[in-house]
Amino acid sequence: MQVPDLTANPEDRFIGKVEATHRASLSFQVGGKIETIYVNMGDYVSKGQVIAKLDSKDYELARDAREAEFELAKTHYERSQTLVKRKLISADAFEQAETSYKAARVALNQAEIELQHTRIIAPFNGLVSLSHAKAHQIVGANQAIFSVIDTNMMDVTFSLPVTYVEQHGMAHLKQSKLTVTMDTHRDSRILASFKEISTRPNTDTNSFSAKVTIKTPPSMNLLTDMTGEVNVPNPTPVRHYRVAETAWINKDSHTGYVWVYNPQTKQIHQTQVNLDAAGNVTSGLERGDLIVQAGGNKLVEGQVVRPWTQEGGI
Repeated sequence: MQVPDLTANPEDRFIGKVEATHRASLSFQVGGKIETIYVNMGDYVSKGQVIAKLDSKDYELARDAREAEFELAKTHYERSQTLVKRKLISADAFEQAETSYKAARVALNQAEIELQHTRIIAPFNGLVSLSHAKAHQIVGANQAIFSVIDTNMMDVTFSLPVTYVEQHGMAHLKQSKLTVTMDTHRDSRILASFKEISTRPNTDTNSFSAKVTIKTPPSMNLLTDMTGEVNVPNPTPVRHYRVAETAWINKDSHTGYVWVYNPQTKQIHQTQVNLDAAGNVTSGLERGDLIVQAGGNKLVEGQVVRPWTQEGGI
């Protein structure tokens, strides 16, 4: 067992899962045959980049037809403006020409928009996480083609037990200095900002779902579904340390002896520890000391040992 730092504020740690803060499911807003796909899964894209294109010949022909109709309606409308001023046509005839002109303009705008929708454009800088279609495939309007995520900002979702929220309140989480530690970078802490927490607990897990946001450090590659820990400061300070009863070689009311491991020599040495009236350690141990937690009665002074390391969840 490692002696903790009693001068530091204690923390509570909760397992969290990473997901993208900004994500988008991209599709064509019109149907047709995919002509070209310019990116693959795992590619990074820039905002405004064309990443896929439909065969647009039919939409170009429709746009050209609407443009011709618009030009004809525009010419008729402009001529009607002159004629109605000279009272050579009725007001009803002029209104019909004006209505035809406006309808032709709307139809042209619609045709131009549909032509633009034959392309998929990246809405932000990000990573193509999923691709749902291939070139030459017939797709319908609004059928999902790509999923794109922004890997610069990530959310970390974790669960808070109901008992924890009852004890410390939701305001504590919002006001605390939060950090995230990724499983792949245990020695690095990423500053996190509180984002949201559910107001109704999950009845299956008896916990609230909470979420914090982090900015991806340049040295890390964070992707969705990666795991880590959300570190939340515990407002209840701990300023004492109690040694497990199985760690004592011998003990009385004021002193005791434990085995302390020396990482340089790989040996253990019997060390005297002073206690207060409540049995808490007052001196003799320092932060980071490794002490034998159990089985000490079978060890001898100077024996070479190896610290136990947790592996595979055991």
